[in-house]
Formats: sequence, C-alpha cells, structure tokens
Amino acid sequence: MTEVRHLQNAPIKEALIDIQVALPEKGSMEALLSLYESFKDDYPDMKALHRGEFGFQLNGGESAQTTMGHSVIGYRFASSDGTQVVQFRNDGFTFSRLEPYQDWEQMRDEAIKLWEIYINSASPMLITRVATRFINVFTLPYGSDLNSYLKAPPVIPEGLNNEVGGFFTRIEIHEPTIGARGLITQTLEKSPEDQASIVLDIDVFKLGRYEIGEKGYLECLENLHDYKNDIFFKSLTDTAMELF
Repeated sequence: MTEVRHLQNAPIKEALIDIQVALPEKGSMEALLSLYESFKDDYPDMKALHRGEFGFQLNGGESAQTTMGHSVIGYRFASSDGTQVVQFRNDGFTFSRLEPYQDWEQMRDEAIKLWEIYINSASPMLITRVATRFINVFTLPYGSDLNSYLKAPPVIPEGLNNEVGGFFTRIEIHEPTIGARGLITQTLEKSPEDQASIVLDIDVFKLGRYEIGEKGYLECLENLHDYKNDIFFKSLTDTAMELF
C-alpha cells in the first residue's frame, strides 16, 4: 500500500459508507421509523424515499393497460446543517458526510452509531455488501496539462490538438488480498471563470455474507478505507498533492 499523507485541505466533496442487507420478507417501512426519536435531535430533516413503478398488462384481445405509481423504499434523515445524511432503506443503509470532511474516524464512528439503530429497527438477516466511496473535486486553470496532475489522464491521439475540453473515464479494478473491487471514475468539466473541475470518484466495495451479530464488517470497512487511500494517492501526482 502507498504511504498515506495527511492533507490539510483534502478535496473530499462527499464521503459515504454503504451497507447492503437482506431483510425479512415481512419487514415494513414503519419498522424503519420505529427508533427515529432516538436520533431525531441530530437529524431533524426527514424525507421518504420513493421508487417509481410501471406496469403493463394485456387482457386477451382488449387494449393494453398500463399502471404507474410509486412506493416508499425507505427514509432519508439529514442534520440541520446538511453535512451529515443517513438513509434507512429496505435494501440497506447509507451514511454520507459532505464537506467540510473531518476525518475517517469521526465519519466511521457516526456511521456505526446509526447503523446500530438501523439494525435494531429493520432487523436485517445478513449483510451482503460493504462499501465506502469518496468523491474528490479540485479545480485547475482551464487548459492545464493534465499529465501534471493525474497519473492516468486521457490519451489524445498523436497529431491532434491536446487541449482537453472534457472527458469521462471509468475502470474497475480488483484487489485479491482483501477480495475487494474498486471503481475509479475521472471526469473534467469546464467551470466558470476559466477553471476546470476535476472529479476523482473512488468507490470500493466487497461482496460477501456477514452475520449481523458479527463484527467482520468493521474489519472489512477498515480494509476498504485503506484500499481507497491507496487508489487516491496512486492516482494523483506530487504536483496535485501540493494543491491540498
């Protein structure tokens, strides 16, 4: 693994911890709200999460009938300042920390506290996927040489103008030592005042089956965080690090 350096101004726009689960068939949306009073003061903004539904049916020789609707799949709770958001869903749990990001330990501990509330309300049977995702954004003067900042910039065919107006790349990699996968997405978009926004989105995850009462997912989270750091520091040059 790459040596991790503390960055005074880390470019983290949003960081997430996501845990997907298998719920009992008889689970209800009311159960997801049953313990809301225990953290309502810290997360007073509550909204239902909906999923659109579309139906199509043929009745013999009659004309086709379509139905549209939506169903509640969970709830979103946000802190009053909007920097921390948690989702309780019928397929899992997500905790988000938006800027200003503090540190991994603070984020992890808050997520675990809320996760314990989630499992006590939803009673999931198994954990099926553990993930952490960090969305990094930083700006450069428009027209900057991307080779000076990115280890894997877009490649322009020889003989063409090398001024990049925008790009999108996404690759999936595998880390066999911990059985995890990483999705690395890089994009560039022109922003106002002749600047370019570089997005380095790192999503690392592991599929598996963890019993709810076990703490194996905690070790998995730490391994995923280390893997995320390895990807981050190997994706950017020393010149890029000087920005942070």
